[in-house]
Amino acid sequence: MKIINTLGPKQTDSYQAAQYLAERQEVDIRLHASFDDIYSDLAKLKGQYMLVPVAFRSAQSNDNWVDNNYKYVDQLKIIDTFFLPTMPMILVHNLHQDNQKVVLHPATSAFLHDFDVDLIHDYVSSKPEALKNFLRGDYAYAIVSEEWFESSTNQGIDGSQFEVIKRFSPTMIWCLYKIIGK
Repeated sequence: MKIINTLGPKQTDSYQAAQYLAERQEVDIRLHASFDDIYSDLAKLKGQYMLVPVAFRSAQSNDNWVDNNYKYVDQLKIIDTFFLPTMPMILVHNLHQDNQKVVLHPATSAFLHDFDVDLIHDYVSSKPEALKNFLRGDYAYAIVSEEWFESSTNQGIDGSQFEVIKRFSPTMIWCLYKIIGK
């Protein structure tokens, strides 16, 4: 059985993409707090697999999929690529917060390219983490998965203080690597 390492928690597009693979073959999905954690543990994960979107950008470093694809060429072998729509995302505004701060995954920052407000960007490792931080009330804006935002507002969070500014529905290319080690 293939062990596939990818980004968690289960609310991520990475988990959804791993589930797509699990529908076609028997796999064991292992979720990690960040892709940085997986890259730093490649030696321990030899013989396993890694599923990463080509939009990967690290919240902790300057790492990204393009650079890592070359940087780890001796440790990772591409065995499959495929594309899937991501979960729809939204740029949401907390009407009770005016600190001009946005919390988001770095890969989603391109969605702010035509947004007129100058914002202070705080990056996190996943959209579920962005949602959690946003719902604490510390940010004026966030880019999060629409489904999980709506789920939160249906579970007792007052949705009247939030305004959805824009919706995004991109398609993502996924890369499945076999971790071959050095």
